[in-house]
Amino acid sequence: MVNMTKTIETETETLDYITFDEAFEITNYPAGERHVRLRNAVNLSTLTAIEATVRTFDDLAMVVTADRIVRRRGRTVEWFLPYFPFARHDRRIDSNDGFELKLALEIVNELNIVIADPHSEVTCQLRHFSQAEVVDHFAAAGLFDDDPIVIVPDAGAAKKAYSWLNGRPVVQALKKRDVRTGALSGFEVLADDLGGRPCIIIDDICDGGGTFLGLAAVLREVNAGPLTLAVTHGLFTKGTDHLLDSFDTVACLTPTGDEPIAGVHTIPFSDLYSKGAIT
Repeated sequence: MVNMTKTIETETETLDYITFDEAFEITNYPAGERHVRLRNAVNLSTLTAIEATVRTFDDLAMVVTADRIVRRRGRTVEWFLPYFPFARHDRRIDSNDGFELKLALEIVNELNIVIADPHSEVTCQLRHFSQAEVVDHFAAAGLFDDDPIVIVPDAGAAKKAYSWLNGRPVVQALKKRDVRTGALSGFEVLADDLGGRPCIIIDDICDGGGTFLGLAAVLREVNAGPLTLAVTHGLFTKGTDHLLDSFDTVACLTPTGDEPIAGVHTIPFSDLYSKGAIT
C-alpha cells in the first residue's frame, strides 16, 4: 500500500487528508447502478479526512457506502463535503413541495461531516467553516486591498455578513424572487451614488449567476467602481463568461485537486481546512 495522503495542520489537529477520487473508484453499470470500491493503493492506517464533491442523492449514497467500507476496516474519518446538496431546499412552501434537505441530512446522519459556509440555519446544524472563515481567505487573497464597499446581496445574506464586516463599509442590496418559479426581479441597491468606489459582493453560492448579474447592472447605475464577486461555492452551472463580462474579478473556493477555472481566482478548500476553525 502507498500513503497517498496529504498532511494538513489545523488549529486543533493534524489531518492526513485525501480526496474521494484518490481513495475510491466508482463503476457505472449499463443499467444505471453505481458501485464504489476502495482503491488497493490506499493506506487507511493513518487516514483521518476525506473530501468529496456531492451534488445529488446518488453522490450522498456513494459517500455513505464509502464510509462503511472505511468503518469495516476499523477506521473512522471526517468527511469534508464543502457544498452540501439541497441546501436551498430547506423548507416546504406548501404541502405539494418536497423537503429534500431533510432527507439528505437523514441519509448522512451517521457520518462525521464538515461543510463550508452553510446556506441557512438548517445546514448550520452540521459542523462547518463559517462564512467569516471564508472571508478571511478572500482577504488574504488580496480581494480587499482597495478597501472596497461590501455589497450584501439580499436580506438572507445580511444574517451572515454582519458577523464578519468588522467596520468595512457596507451597502445593502435587495431582490425579489418568485419562490415557485425562481424568477428574479426588482434588484435594488440602497445607495444613490457609490462615488466610483470599488465594490465586492460576497455570498455563499453562485449557481447560474442571475442574482449577481442583476446586481452588477444596478451597481453600475449608481456609479460603482471596479466590481468583484467572491463566492464560497462556485457552481457556475451556466459557465463564467457572462460573469466575467460583468465583473472585474470573480473568485471562489474550489474542490481540492480541481483544475483552475479560466479567468477566475480560485482557492482550494484544503486551504480553508488548514487555516480555518470548525464551528
